[in-house]
Amino acid sequence: MDKRQHIVVVEDEPAQRQLLLDYLSKQGFRVTGFESGVGLRRMVERELPALVLLDIGLPGEDGFAIARWLREKSGKVCIIMVTAAGDTVDRVVGLETGADDYIPKPFDLEEVVARVATALRRSRELRALNPLSGLPGNVAIANEIQRHLIADDAAACIYCDLDHFKEFNDHYGFARGDQLIVELAHLLTSLAETCNDTFVGHVGGDDFVVVAPEQEAVDLARQIVRGFDALAPTVYDRADRERGGVVRIDRQGVLRQLPFVTVSLGIVAISPTRFADSVGVSRAAAEVKEIAKRRDESSWAIDRRRTPDAVVVRAESDVSA
Repeated sequence: MDKRQHIVVVEDEPAQRQLLLDYLSKQGFRVTGFESGVGLRRMVERELPALVLLDIGLPGEDGFAIARWLREKSGKVCIIMVTAAGDTVDRVVGLETGADDYIPKPFDLEEVVARVATALRRSRELRALNPLSGLPGNVAIANEIQRHLIADDAAACIYCDLDHFKEFNDHYGFARGDQLIVELAHLLTSLAETCNDTFVGHVGGDDFVVVAPEQEAVDLARQIVRGFDALAPTVYDRADRERGGVVRIDRQGVLRQLPFVTVSLGIVAISPTRFADSVGVSRAAAEVKEIAKRRDESSWAIDRRRTPDAVVVRAESDVSA
């Protein structure tokens, strides 16, 4: 199977179509050319390309109509419109139909390749985002941790996990659970904006990772705890909020009051003298987070070990809150 990214060029002018096909092929792409949208429509029924270079001024069905149809068919295909130079109206209409970018004629082949590469990169990044929170997922998290391991720039990994979340989900349902996860994502991103070089990623479910300067990690953890303890009650029904939690019968038939959802954080220094890769960092942070979970309140645990044989772990909570 040919694993090269497939680019389709829809251009009615044979010389320009062949020029694009030849140049893109030399750049390592698998290419197919059509003189109109008819061929593209037939091909899309069998295979979705990674990107379509689509001329606006095609015979019969124009590029705008094809772009609308293609975007309705799939949101995954990148679309770059090729338009006459200086035609602002065409550019605006093209973008409104769902195109990712446009290239004016006459075009420079190096610029075409650069725009194609950018559109494909953006598409990969969007696919890697968590659909619920809109935050980068596991690949981006691993890359971010690896970046700091290579730089050895005194960064820390903060693993964030919710406590009593399953019980909350069981009582209120997945929609309310998703609401709480989104609220936590907003809290983390808003706090990250107050710190330098801070990254927030969504591992999945109620697990998040924050990568921040090590000297700011504890203060950031304190702010996360305070912020979450303030927002958590707001997603409960009024009666449950007033009584301080949910009252429900457990599997043994015993009436129990479940506390508000809390947050536990595990903080680990990203040290290349201790960790060989991002997997080791993430695993250590998740393990330290389990220490914080032993408390009956939102808290964080810190592992300041920079070498494998050191033992410096402690748990803290925001006693001033």
